[in-house]
Amino acid sequence: MIYPSIQPVGSGAMSWPQKTIQSSPDWCAVDLRDGNQALPNPMTPDQKMEYFRLLIGMGFKEIEVGFPAASRDEFDFTRRLIEEDLVPEGVTISVLTQARPHLVDRTIEALQGAKSAVIHFYIATSELHYKHVFGLEKSSLIEAARKTTQQIKDQRDDFDGFLGLEFSPEEFTDTDLDLAIEICDLVVDTWEPREGEKVILNLPATVERRPPTHYADMIEVFRQKLRNVDRSIVSLHAHNDQGCAVAATEMALMAGGQRVEGTLFGHGERTGNVDLVTLALNFQSRNIETGLDFSDLPTITDTVAEITRLTPHPRHPYAGDLVFTAFSGSHQDAIGKCLSKQKDVADDFDCEWKIPYLHINPKSLGRSFEKFVRINSQSGKGGISYVMEQAFGIKMPKELLLDFAPRVQTLADDLERELKPEELKDLFHSSYETLEGPLILNKCFPRPDNADPETVHAEVLLQVKESELTLHGTGNGPISAFAEAIRSEVDLEFTLENFQELSMSKGADSNALAYISISNPDHEGLIHGVGFAGNIDQAGFRALLSCLNRL
Repeated sequence: MIYPSIQPVGSGAMSWPQKTIQSSPDWCAVDLRDGNQALPNPMTPDQKMEYFRLLIGMGFKEIEVGFPAASRDEFDFTRRLIEEDLVPEGVTISVLTQARPHLVDRTIEALQGAKSAVIHFYIATSELHYKHVFGLEKSSLIEAARKTTQQIKDQRDDFDGFLGLEFSPEEFTDTDLDLAIEICDLVVDTWEPREGEKVILNLPATVERRPPTHYADMIEVFRQKLRNVDRSIVSLHAHNDQGCAVAATEMALMAGGQRVEGTLFGHGERTGNVDLVTLALNFQSRNIETGLDFSDLPTITDTVAEITRLTPHPRHPYAGDLVFTAFSGSHQDAIGKCLSKQKDVADDFDCEWKIPYLHINPKSLGRSFEKFVRINSQSGKGGISYVMEQAFGIKMPKELLLDFAPRVQTLADDLERELKPEELKDLFHSSYETLEGPLILNKCFPRPDNADPETVHAEVLLQVKESELTLHGTGNGPISAFAEAIRSEVDLEFTLENFQELSMSKGADSNALAYISISNPDHEGLIHGVGFAGNIDQAGFRALLSCLNRL
């Protein structure tokens, strides 16, 4: 299959690649029009109202609310916003119309009484459209643009509030650039912007046929050749057919774009519009103030998903369930280590946040840390350690972690899926807390020696199989005394290798968690046990008993 060749724009080197984006563009959310018209189940009027309030709450100052001349619902929604005074001060609503006189009249009727509104009309200026779809000549396009602009201008003086103008040469990126510039200059000349006013010239990549660099090239040349550049706002409206809408928009902003139209999560025709969530949060991650509030992104995501019945992909930038999650062992280890010393890392880079594999602080978006590291068969020791500490307050020593990690991997392989944190915890208990076995501890009473406080005596009430025994032992601490008491009557040869009190977070299962490992000449490697109790001594007794039962 041979497709038409895409010719570069401009005759020389462009200046935009040397520029950087220093400030945020103006934002216009077109979810209620462009996004809505592409939904399998378009929004009801009440759903549109909920979505409108969501956009207002996020801080959008320009919102395209519909196509009033297209249907009664669209018209009534616009009227409801105006008649019930639902548009806050400082917010401008815009509406779309084709360049047809009766549709323009109906659109102006829908806007009567608005404090601040923009009429957005469009004409398809690509040869593919004007010649092969509509059977028109260039002269017809130019005349239609002039007539429509004049028709709207004739109503401007009688409009109670502010009435602005926006014009789109549809399929701008497939249009002869000189023709697009000629028509845009004509629209501005005809409108004659008042002092302090500018015409919005919206330049859409209606279908993404070019690489993103071409879109930026066209914007730079457009600004260079447009006579009315100082009386205009260059607006961008990128679609995502080739998956480059965000990149194309960022490059076009470098080339002089001043305003961006798009939708939350990129809803729109085919592959959608540019995704304003991704684009704006890219800027936020570079310390550019956007004026938009994403501090509760989960609620925004859930609201949009419920209204549109389209849930963002789990890998959707910023909003997806998995985008702040690491399964890889090396990723988990790096995240866990740097989160544990976050301030030191941030100081080294003179910032507040720099963590491997997490380019933005999820907490700033209302995302919690608990799901960053998740466990499957690809996970390593660092991830397992992180989940156990974050979810349950259990910080495992290296020896115990080395023994536990293969058990986790085996379970994940057997189940052939991700492990839930509770499953990790259950495996931990079943592996190392063995209180029901040949040895059952009833009670242990450690007492310091009257003459030597560093010496401890232990009285142990122990059940060994069918027998109830009272044992006594002496050591340099409660655990060693407990161990000597058992050695005195139970035929087990063992050596205490490690004893640690493991840190527990507030609200964990018990006040104390002890870890013990022992060795036995007939057993390869260490035997590990843990114990939970109200104090560290009792936790230690249980941990040793778990080791002995496993032995």
